[in-house]
Amino acid sequence: MIYCDYAATTPMMEDALSVYHEVARKYYGNASSLHDSGSSAANILQNAREMLADTLHTTSDTIYFTSGGTEGNVLAIDTLLRSCQGKKHVISSMMEHSSVYYHLLHLQELGCIEVTFLEGNRNGQINIDELTAELRPDTCLVSIQYVNGETGVIQPIKQIAHILQQRKVYFHSDCVQSFGKIKIDLKEIPVDAITVSSHKVFGPKGVGAVYFHKAIPLTAHPINMNQEKGIRPGTADVAGAAAFAYAASYMNRHLQENHAHLLDIKRYFISQLKEHHIPLTVIETGCPSIAGCIADTMQGDYILLEYNRYGVAISTGSACSIGQQQIPRAIRPFLKKQEDGKRYIRFSFSHLTTMQDIDQIIDISSKIFTRIEEERISL
Repeated sequence: MIYCDYAATTPMMEDALSVYHEVARKYYGNASSLHDSGSSAANILQNAREMLADTLHTTSDTIYFTSGGTEGNVLAIDTLLRSCQGKKHVISSMMEHSSVYYHLLHLQELGCIEVTFLEGNRNGQINIDELTAELRPDTCLVSIQYVNGETGVIQPIKQIAHILQQRKVYFHSDCVQSFGKIKIDLKEIPVDAITVSSHKVFGPKGVGAVYFHKAIPLTAHPINMNQEKGIRPGTADVAGAAAFAYAASYMNRHLQENHAHLLDIKRYFISQLKEHHIPLTVIETGCPSIAGCIADTMQGDYILLEYNRYGVAISTGSACSIGQQQIPRAIRPFLKKQEDGKRYIRFSFSHLTTMQDIDQIIDISSKIFTRIEEERISL
């Protein structure tokens, strides 16, 4: 199979898998226990925390391990809201991951907060002037993702962060799709919380982390707990954290060369689509690992199955939204007509993607769309 769904998940790299096995085999104690086995596990966990902090240019006391991106987003939002001192207005965008969008909707339905969702412009980005205009005296939190996993749109989070810092409004950014692909230096970006996930950077599934700025007076979870400084429940996955930290460190050390490779891959992919007259229009966005396409005629789910039949794995959007039978919110700014969204498919690449993979994909694409056109004509 030619795998082109890295935005959904990645295979676990061999060295990270070895780290996982070694830690799980030797350091199985509960990191909160006081005996030697627990202390050994706690040391491994702390080392993982320090490694992950180094990739983000921060200190280990700002890193809190989670079970992944979805829990991390919910945890970050809820924790920051508990520190808002009575303010209830939140600003986010229509393009957010479902874990942010629907959680904020749920909190609004419960009467806990009031949410303003910003629309994207024709490039899928939020308008900075519109964001600034929506800020109110009771605005306590803004949550805007860095890179959209369905389109690859990059939001100007550094600019947003500086504006919100001046207004003393908390800023959370879902960095699950950007981490390991785009440099994130928390010394340069005055963000209050970010979310990252292991399985997007070739680490194990079920592990992630949230960064909280050390200046925030964090309020512990209402249920009394002793994990992650009282921020979240559950016994720490020491082996998962160690493997995650290894994979994240590796991806960040190779950030520049991988980024350059992905730029070449995406440019070649787009040029070959045009050269071979494949009826797919690529949504041009800044992230080189994601190539969202709108087909001329056939629906995306049918095209996905055709590629799968030829051994190519792609998607029709976020795996967290599959089965909802809705046009992805993130692609709506790019559509001339809303029904065009039903013809959307996504290729997502990694440093493992080769030019030969692209050549095979183009050859398969020619076969698929030639047959589709022949069937359409015969009808």
